[in-house]
Amino acid sequence: MHPLKNFFKALRNICVVAARVVIAFGLCSCEGPSASQDQNAESVTKAYTNAADSIAPAVREYPLLTDTNSKEFLLRYFEENKERKIALSTRLGTLKINLFEDTPLHSANFLMLVKRGYFNNTEFTRIIEGFVVQGGNNENEMEEVKRMLIGTYHIESEMQAGHIHRRGALAAARHYENNPEKKSSPYNFYLVHGQIYGEPGFMALEREQSMRIPASNRAVYSSVGGAPHLDGAHTVFGEIYEGMEVLDRMAAVKTDESDWPLEPLIMEMTVSND
Repeated sequence: MHPLKNFFKALRNICVVAARVVIAFGLCSCEGPSASQDQNAESVTKAYTNAADSIAPAVREYPLLTDTNSKEFLLRYFEENKERKIALSTRLGTLKINLFEDTPLHSANFLMLVKRGYFNNTEFTRIIEGFVVQGGNNENEMEEVKRMLIGTYHIESEMQAGHIHRRGALAAARHYENNPEKKSSPYNFYLVHGQIYGEPGFMALEREQSMRIPASNRAVYSSVGGAPHLDGAHTVFGEIYEGMEVLDRMAAVKTDESDWPLEPLIMEMTVSND
C-alpha cells in the first residue's frame, strides 16, 4: 500500500472525529442539541470529508515527487498528457495560456498541478503593475497539505529554449540563494505585465544589470513590452494567447506595501478545450 494512503485515511478519520466532537458538545448542553446544532455538525462533517476526498485521487494516482524522481516523472507525464492550453479565471475575467513544447519539464509540471486542482482557490500574492502578477504558493493549511502530498522538489532550468520575458509570458519563480543552476520552484509562477522600453531604458538596464539585450529582443520590448532584465534568470514556459486585457485588470488592482492585493484575487485553473 502507498504510504500516503495511510496518511489520507488518518486525516479523514481525524476530520470525522472533529465533527463528532461538535455533535457531542451539542449533546452535553443543558437544553440538548438544537436543529441548528445538528445542521452545523452535519456541515462540519461534510466540509472535512469533502476536503479529504479531494486529496484522495492524488494519493492514489501519483508518486511523491522528490529531486530524485521528478525529472523522469515529468518527462513521462509530458508525453502521456498532450493538453497544452490552460484557462485561468479570476473575478476580473478569464485569460488563456499556451504551454510551450520545448520546455517539457515546466510545462508538464504546470499541467499536472492544474489537473490536480492545486491552484484552485489560491490567491495571487504579489502584483506590481508594469512588472509581474505572481501566485502559486499560498501559506494556508490546505495548500500545505496539497504540497505535502505532491512533494518537495525543484525543476531543472529550461532557459536554453530561448523564450524571453515579453508581455504575457508565463514563467517560473525560483530561489536566488544557493541555486547556481537556477532551478525553478514547482509551485510559484508569474505572468509578465511589463512595460514598453526605449533605447535609454535599454541602456540603463544593460548598465545596471551588466547584461546585453540583443537587437531581436529590443524589437519585442520596444513594441510589445515586457521585463527584459528577467531574461537569463528564470525559465519562461508559456504565454497568454487570449485575454491580455484581463492581465491588465489584474495588474491594476490595489495592493498593500508588500504588493499583496487588498481585495483577494482568487484563481481557478482548468485545461482549455480550445
